[in-house]
Amino acid sequence: MSFLQSTYNLFFDQKSFFENRNGLRVPIILTLVYAVVSTVAGIPIMMSTAAGIPSELFGILIGTAAVSSVISAVVVWFAVSAFFFACLKFVGYAECSYKQVLEVCGYVSAILIVQSVFTGLVSLIGAAPAVLLLLFEGVFLLWSIPVWYFGFASVCNIDEKKLRLSVAVPVIVMAVITSAGVILAL
Repeated sequence: MSFLQSTYNLFFDQKSFFENRNGLRVPIILTLVYAVVSTVAGIPIMMSTAAGIPSELFGILIGTAAVSSVISAVVVWFAVSAFFFACLKFVGYAECSYKQVLEVCGYVSAILIVQSVFTGLVSLIGAAPAVLLLLFEGVFLLWSIPVWYFGFASVCNIDEKKLRLSVAVPVIVMAVITSAGVILAL
């Protein structure tokens, strides 16, 4: 399958995509690219936040924030994968490994790259309203659900009803956490 067809399938036909998955190498690359893209997209926000800092500390602060952003993206990948793995094991009694769950969750990074680009473009225009950012988060979270669903269906031995519940629980928790963060930011 060509790169363009594979990319199209990942974004729009996840069932076909997961019939031909490649292992953990591609999700690692996607997650690292996402980490870098989200950091670059966040630099305008970092710079406006650090504007009041003395100039000799400005570069150190931006550099530290950038490195922290990359590291946190990778840590979040592991944490979200662990949360899905726990739900798959304890809610769905699925037969799968953490490595397989990590692989599936890594493919969501492709969608997160698109989200970071859009968020970065919006931040170049100006400060986005919290409601708009919440809407972006919701749209991209919903777009990620088929990746998780069909991905876990391809790697786990699990009943369909339990799979839906195992995906729904983390998605609901992520939606609540995101909403709470936006509400606190207001």
